[in-house]
Order: sequence, then C-alpha cells, then structure tokens
Amino acid sequence: MSKRLKSVQTALARQKLDALLVRTFEGDNQNVLYLSNFGGTTAVLVITRKKAFIVTDGRYFARAKQEAPDFRLVKVQRGKKVTDHVNDALAMAGLTKGARVGFEAAHIPVAVAKDWAKEIKGKLVPTVHLVERFRQYKDAAEISLLKKACRATCRVYAEVVPLIEPGMTEQEVAFELDMRLRKHGAFGNSFPSIVASGPNSAVPHHATGDRKLKAGEPVILDFGGVFAGGYCSDITRTVFVPGKSPHPRMQEIYQVVLAANKAARKALKPGVKWRDYDRVARDYIAERGYADYFTHGLGHSLGLVAHDPYDYEHDAFQVGTVVTDEPGIYIDGFGGVRIEDDLVVTSDGAERLTSAPYWKF
Repeated sequence: MSKRLKSVQTALARQKLDALLVRTFEGDNQNVLYLSNFGGTTAVLVITRKKAFIVTDGRYFARAKQEAPDFRLVKVQRGKKVTDHVNDALAMAGLTKGARVGFEAAHIPVAVAKDWAKEIKGKLVPTVHLVERFRQYKDAAEISLLKKACRATCRVYAEVVPLIEPGMTEQEVAFELDMRLRKHGAFGNSFPSIVASGPNSAVPHHATGDRKLKAGEPVILDFGGVFAGGYCSDITRTVFVPGKSPHPRMQEIYQVVLAANKAARKALKPGVKWRDYDRVARDYIAERGYADYFTHGLGHSLGLVAHDPYDYEHDAFQVGTVVTDEPGIYIDGFGGVRIEDDLVVTSDGAERLTSAPYWKF
C-alpha cells in the first residue's frame, strides 16, 4: 500500500472519520490521481482506515485494475447508481449506517451532496483540504517527474525562440509552443499558452491574439505542459523580437525583474513563509522605483495542476515544496517583463528546475 494512501488513512483516525469519499467527475479532482494513480475521468475512491476501494464504470475496469493496484475494484453496473456501489464498498469494509463518512466539500456540488446524504448509508461529514495538505510537499518520485517535465519544457523554449521574427502573430508563436510541447512528451497544456507582444506584454494574463510582432519589442512567453504522471511545468521568459535594439528602459526593466527573481530564489529555504518569500522580490522591485508595476503575487505551488493546493497564509515552506518564482513589471501602453522559474525547496535552499537561459542584450 502506498505511503500517500496510508497517510490519508492515518488522518481519518485523527479527524474521527471512518471513511473518506474522493470523487472525480470529468477529471475535475486530481486527488484521485494523487492517491490511487488512476488517471481516468470518472471514479469514486472509498477509503477507510484499513481498506481502499475504487468505484468506476465499464469504460475503466481494465485501467483501474492496472493503475490502482492498492484499491479493490467495485464495478458500476448499468441501471444502478454509483451510490449503490459506494454503499457496497462501505459494507465490505464492515461499516454500518452510523459510520462517519467524509466527503470533499470543495469538490462536491451542493446538489450532489444532497443526493449523497439521502442515498449513502452513513453520516456524511464535509472535509476541507484533507488530501491537499499532503499534496503541498512533493516526495522524491513527484520531484523526479517534475524535473523531467521542466527539462522537456525548456527544450521547447530553445526550439521556439529562434523561430520568432517580425510579422509572426502571437497565435503563430503559441502554436509552435503547443506543438513542441506534444513533441517532447506533454499530453496536454497545463494552461493555455500566453504569448503577449509589445503593449500586450503589460497585461499579465493577456489573451493570446492575432497581433503581429514588431522588431525590438518584448514578447512574454508563459507556457507549460502536463507530462508523465500528470505533473505540470510552468515557465515564463521574456524575449525580444530581432531586427532592432530593445528600448533602453525595457532593458533596464528586464534586469530589475531578473535580479528580483534571483533574490527570491536565494531567499527560499525551509521555514520561510510565503509572505516573506514574496516580499523579497517585491521590495527589490520597489527600491528600483517600480513598486506600482508589480501587480500580482510572486508565484504559486506547482504539481498535478499548474496552481497546486497550498495554504499560503499559514504553512511555511518545507523540503519538497515546489513553487514558482515569477516577478514582473507591467507598464500600460509601454510593455512588460515577467521571468518565471520553477523551484523545489531543498534542505539548504532551493533548486531551480527550469534551466532555460535568460535573455542577454
């Protein structure tokens, strides 16, 4: 039985729960993948303190047996409700109507919760971030997969940058990014690729469009893929269209952002709180006169989704935290710069997972 599953089973006892239901519908809950390694789009995990079941339909019987060997397969039969089979699993675990059965309140719609309360034989108890707490800190296997994802994504960057030239559209550059992500092993994007050129680079989450690139102007490339095991990459580099020297102020802004990125990375280590990590880059940018132009947080947790769960307000970074480092400066009507790396917290600092080079003027 996996360490992840055992950790959740131990947590059930602490929270005075007899079981936990973890549901994915149309692939909307990565906790199922995290706990079971099942990558299908529809299933319910029924986890008790000593047993584990996976309830799924005929599309996934063979796949569930292969991908989730720690879970006993409960087959959904045509004409029966999923909750009927959840009850079967609870009965096989020896649980009665008085059992306290947790469900993930953040992932279950109100209408579904009402139906479950009527149909499931047990007292339903909402839980909040029970599984996500474990996802905050990556184990060695997860870090290995994230490193591979980042290496592949950096190869994409190396292939696309030489193709950029005046006259290309943002959409054409995004296509090159997306196509090469697939070429290098991604089976999806971790988010829609952002290509923001010229004045559009002043919009942190610009919607990539048909604007044509012009010589000398900045182009923000923010992209990433979903790779083996479901793990994501997320990288941003600001490049400049060849054919003309970039504006001197834009070169200055680039150097300020790059220095802020490096300062934050240097400050990252176990025990550091999110607000302090953010403050390092923010203070550096403010001291250079650009305080009003850094308009978003320094980064976010990264894992099975681009914005992986993390309790930023309360939990300090620990060994195994994977986080982005992405300061930026955005000036309306002029342009902007963002530089993003993926970092993993180590025992004595932080390791950069994204090795793509920075721009040299």
